[in-house]
Formats: sequence, structure tokens, C-alpha cells
Amino acid sequence: MSTIRTQEEIDLSQTTRERLLATLAMFFSSVAVLLTGIGLYAVLHSAVLERQREIGIRRAVGAGAGDIARRVTGEAAAVLLTGAIVGLALGVASVRSFAALLYQVDATDPAMLAIPATIILGTSAIAAAPAIVRAIRVDPIEILRAE
Repeated sequence: MSTIRTQEEIDLSQTTRERLLATLAMFFSSVAVLLTGIGLYAVLHSAVLERQREIGIRRAVGAGAGDIARRVTGEAAAVLLTGAIVGLALGVASVRSFAALLYQVDATDPAMLAIPATIILGTSAIAAAPAIVRAIRVDPIEILRAE
């Protein structure tokens, strides 16, 4: 016997490719989540900027900060829900193409679907927060003076 190795060393040497693919998938999924958050932030920010006059008038008429926040949050939730439904449908439809890459995990397992859903929900909440704060801080006097 010239080479004595532990079972763990043998397993690690035989799964190098799979670990590399998993690391790459983790990296690219992190980049995708980051880009999604930036994109959602940009969409919500531009929506608030475009509707700044409407928000200012609503505030002047008597709408509270909670009403404005609920309206902007509702828009963010609609965008998120639409994307989640489309993404989930495409993911479930393409399950056969990547099922061989999964080891002892069912691609439609609710626990495995809950993890990315939670990450996306958290990312969207972080991305929506600046737009909500900007909408709340709209000064109705400045908006009405600009007319």
C-alpha cells in the first residue's frame, strides 16, 4: 500500500466537479439576486418620481403617510407577485432538465422552494424601502408650488 487516504479524502476528490458547479451556481445566483434588487429598486424609484405630483396632491388633500406607504407597497407587491408566479411556473416546467444535478433533493420540495422565496422577499423589501420613504417624504407644498 503506497497511498493511504481516509474516506472523506476520497469523497472530496471524487466530488470536486460537483462542488465547483455548486459554488458557481451560488455565485451566479447571488449576482442574480443583487441585480434583481437593483432593478426592482430602479422601477419603484422611477414609479414614485413619475407619480410625485399625484402623491403630493393626495397628501395635500389629507392622505396620511400610511395611506401613501400602503399604495407604494401594494405596487411593489404586485410586481413581486407577478414575477414570482412567472418564475415559479418556469421553474416547475423546467424541473426535468436539471433534476439530474440535484442530489437527494426533490426540485419541487416546498422547503427547497421556501428558501429562495424568502431570499427574494427579503431582497424586494430592502429594494422597496427607499421608494416608500421617498413617497412619504413628498412635500405637498412644493408640488403645488411647481404648478
